[in-house]
Amino acid sequence: MRVVIASIILLIAGVLVVSLAGKLRGRAAFRGFAAAVVEMGLVRPRLGRPVAALAIGAEATVLVLLAWPAGTVPGLAAAALLFAGFTAALAVAVRRGARAGCHCFGASSTPVARRHVLRGGFLGTVAAAAAVLAPAGPLTGISAPQALTAAAAAAVGVAALVWLDDLVWLFRRATPTA
Repeated sequence: MRVVIASIILLIAGVLVVSLAGKLRGRAAFRGFAAAVVEMGLVRPRLGRPVAALAIGAEATVLVLLAWPAGTVPGLAAAALLFAGFTAALAVAVRRGARAGCHCFGASSTPVARRHVLRGGFLGTVAAAAAVLAPAGPLTGISAPQALTAAAAAAVGVAALVWLDDLVWLFRRATPTA
């Protein structure tokens, strides 16, 4: 079970690192994220930047908690709450028919869609499950091969979640050969 929990911690941390990097790689990236929050109809224009900064601060806080050995369970619980909030916001945007890009991992022209809501729900669910199942203290007793397995599984998961739109595009465009 410790390997599964370690995989989830690394998955969530990896997703947050990519998310933060995409939103903070420059002023234009941050402005694009703030504009997307407004374009999705989530807040009024004057609140776009403060809400975007709040989201980035929450992501960074969860990442710090997950990196701190004694912060595993609080970090997972905070991640579950964070992703629940993101999921709810995306669900509202999708329901309203917003055409703004998700900007979850940086600039995107792909409008928010149900798959983004499902991705957020998935991340929140696995974070909550890991928070319940994780030991109260730091994860210890994982061997090097187990740690490598957890890291590999997390890397595959991060790639799939970050490049979800590309994967959907790829498989929608694929035609069967007969």
